[in-house]
Amino acid sequence: MNKKISIIFMLMVVLTIISSCSTTFEEVDTPIRPEASPSKNDDKNPEIGVQSVIEEEDYQIIAVHFPVTGYNKVDNALNAFASNRIELFKQETADTYLSNEENWPFELQIEYEIVYETSRHLSLLFKETKYLGGAQSLSTIYTFNFNLEQGRELALKDLFKGSSAYLEILSQFVFDQLINENALNIALDEDWVVKGSSPLESNFKHFLFTNDGIIILFEKYQIGPAFIGEPRLEIPFDVFTAHIELKETIEDIETNTTDPSNLESTTEEYAISPVTTEANQAQETTSSEEDDITVVVGRKKIAITFEDGPDPVYTPLILDTLKSRSKVATFFLLGIRVNDNMEISKRIYDEGHLIGNHSWSHPQLTRLSNEDLIIQMDKTQNIISQATGYFPFLYRPSYGIYNENVISNIQMPAILWSIDPNDLKYKDSAYLTNYILDHAFDGAIIVLHDTNASTTQALSAILDGLTADGYDIVTVDELLNLRRENQSDNVRIYSQALEN
Repeated sequence: MNKKISIIFMLMVVLTIISSCSTTFEEVDTPIRPEASPSKNDDKNPEIGVQSVIEEEDYQIIAVHFPVTGYNKVDNALNAFASNRIELFKQETADTYLSNEENWPFELQIEYEIVYETSRHLSLLFKETKYLGGAQSLSTIYTFNFNLEQGRELALKDLFKGSSAYLEILSQFVFDQLINENALNIALDEDWVVKGSSPLESNFKHFLFTNDGIIILFEKYQIGPAFIGEPRLEIPFDVFTAHIELKETIEDIETNTTDPSNLESTTEEYAISPVTTEANQAQETTSSEEDDITVVVGRKKIAITFEDGPDPVYTPLILDTLKSRSKVATFFLLGIRVNDNMEISKRIYDEGHLIGNHSWSHPQLTRLSNEDLIIQMDKTQNIISQATGYFPFLYRPSYGIYNENVISNIQMPAILWSIDPNDLKYKDSAYLTNYILDHAFDGAIIVLHDTNASTTQALSAILDGLTADGYDIVTVDELLNLRRENQSDNVRIYSQALEN
């Protein structure tokens, strides 16, 4: 018996030792992956952190970094940006990795720099590097500027009072610096610079705050060949305040302390020239140079526009809602749909709404021959006139895409927008309502579509919310002070009201 007990005891000891060795082996062999490392930037604002998304597979690697600010709306916007870039990358690689093993791994890397930071404002520069096969990686820059107190992203136009003067001033200043002053110490092709710095929002979409002004960042190939990279140009606020008033105040920037006697030379040097005719020439910069202009404060105005209709189901419901609240809107109609909905088109006009031309069949106008372009517009003009007795004098280019040829051939004011809730993508009435009310501002033009249920369902809350916030809801001709009699003097692109 004692012998059996001894054997059992010995077996238990052996099993314990084996078990212990096995556990020790696994612990040593498993790599250590710390979840967090101590910060090396102890002096940094504790509210600013970094969020990283790091993924590794055989065929793709992802390393995306973006800041966390502690402001929910800002953080949501940055998180959405990062998520969208990752999702796009995965879509791009989904169908190619099986047949392109020699190019593995595909790579996405996004890093950021905090360029400007105060208690109220934050400017961020993101650089995305993406490799999808081939000899070279693709590099793209993105900029974000936030008003932290309001939790909203600032577009360049948000800084200024007026919708086009700042573009003209920027265009003239950039041309002068790059061509006349040789700011990059490189001889650049003048035509290339003119095209890349023409007064279009798309040419100045990348900007950042500084203590003294803004930095404009140009994309590769925008103003010159690839070897100049992605150049930057700093624009002092003084350049703008000689002409227009700043709307968004950046703390620690004294924008109104310039001696007025020193503004004369700047005013003349950067006055709007004939080179910048694409932007609004009807708004003269001399108006902002007059002494002691009295500003009369009135109710805020905003315009709601619908496009791609009329729709036989949703347009009548939208008209019912507008009528129930005695509100007006602007409808940009497709000729091909007017042709099948003549009575609805007539109702739109009879109930006091403004009608605009949105082409016949919604092609990208910039790809059409001049003859086809005119046909698209004239057919629509004629069918709207047949249905309503009204001949539109405003239009909206399909997809909001236009060029000089479109503008010069159509010869009517073109109406774009400044608030786009993407109602065809986000089919959620609550989201659409909240987006519009959160982004509303005096002089804004809202773009919606009278072709889907969610927009129709959201309209009542949108109208009630805007009215409660003190807005008069008007048609775009009233918002922009456009009339048939002065349309030939205002052949340009409008995205919001101009402030006088």
